[in-house]
Amino acid sequence: LKLSGRTKDGLGIGVLNAVTEKTFATIKNTESGETRQVIVEPLTNYNVLVLDQRFRKNSSVTFINTNVTRNSHAKDANVTGLAWDLNTKANTYSLYGNVKYSMINDIQDKNGVYSTIGLAETSGNYRYSIGSDFVTKDYDPNDLGINFYTNYYNFYGNANYRILNPTKRFNTFRINYNMYTEFNKESGKLQDNSVNANLNLTTVKNNYYGTGITFYPLETYDYYEPRAANRYVAIPRRIDTWGSISTNYNHKFAIDLNGTFNVFDQSDRLTYGFDIGPRYRFSDKLLLNYFFSYIRKNNNKGYIDQIDSDNNATTPNDIIFANRNVITYSNTLGGKYAVNSAMTINLAVRQYWSYADNKDILILDSNGDLNPYPQYTNNKNSSFYSWNADLSYSWWFAPGSQLSALYRNNAANFERVIDKDYRHNVAGLLNNDALKHIFSISVKYFIDYNAVKNKVRKRA
Repeated sequence: LKLSGRTKDGLGIGVLNAVTEKTFATIKNTESGETRQVIVEPLTNYNVLVLDQRFRKNSSVTFINTNVTRNSHAKDANVTGLAWDLNTKANTYSLYGNVKYSMINDIQDKNGVYSTIGLAETSGNYRYSIGSDFVTKDYDPNDLGINFYTNYYNFYGNANYRILNPTKRFNTFRINYNMYTEFNKESGKLQDNSVNANLNLTTVKNNYYGTGITFYPLETYDYYEPRAANRYVAIPRRIDTWGSISTNYNHKFAIDLNGTFNVFDQSDRLTYGFDIGPRYRFSDKLLLNYFFSYIRKNNNKGYIDQIDSDNNATTPNDIIFANRNVITYSNTLGGKYAVNSAMTINLAVRQYWSYADNKDILILDSNGDLNPYPQYTNNKNSSFYSWNADLSYSWWFAPGSQLSALYRNNAANFERVIDKDYRHNVAGLLNNDALKHIFSISVKYFIDYNAVKNKVRKRA
């Protein structure tokens, strides 16, 4: 069920409700051959409610609630939020923010809070904004939403200059300066700290150019990469740079170019990569584009395992990292053919390969440092590659109404042995029994309530 609209007094109302049936999984005992069915998701109701009140033509206060209710004694979840966007009469300043409260009813209940507040100047060539977020450890909207990062508070600011109208040289021009600082809410340790400046502009010939640099002047602490409670790894100081060019898409041939180079305050540790994306418009009906991406991380430090150091489950596990080189390739081919103004055929093919070649094994100390650990001998090299191909047809047969047909095939594989033969990897995926084929058709028909009401009145 979906209901949306706005009253003459400016109250927006949105309701979205869905019910999913009880879902089972079949579990087979590989020794006895016996099978049994287990409920993996009970009968469940999902509901979203939004009430948005506009006032003074440019401000609003919004109430939001998401709720997941499961049958029987399974987990229930609820998130309630209040958001505001308050602007001065001339739209020169804005005060914005929100407060959200999550509740999880499960074997062990937990409640959490997410709040943010910000102030911004929103007019003129020179503008700025400042703000802060506060998120508790148990804030969890993931039953009907997504949020992976909690337990922190931060402060941030931005100052920028832009042109409001085209000049003799530029259609757009903007310089940004950003600052960001983040702390772990419980320990107070610094999780992120950066100073950034970037430039983005479009010339009168509709060519785009961009560049930026980000300084991380202080050592920070990552509480997520160790994948264990109350453990962290130290992240060294670094400098990240990037550049980007995109030529005029109005021309038959255009190209996108991007490059990155990041240097760490750690021996021989750096990251670099580039993207190249040519595109060619054969006619007003046919467009093809290709995109290649390459990223290399030298001496990257990443989690690979946990081991019980003394076979005692009550003591913290030893957390194992690897000093490794990580290389990633991605090829994407896209195309669009417009049969007419209402019908299109679209093609999207993507091949992806990323592997991590471990050089040295490291153990994480309690202070976040990494030290050699040669006694660990398990093979934790990794190679992941995937293939996706989509061919779709869309027909807008009436205003707001669409028929879509899709054919998709995809495959993926993960190995501990790194085979650096690029062609062999791609061919192995396409010839793999894991290649899946999907065909689907969907029809959406839009009913205009006002048009139907007027027709009924005329007949009456």
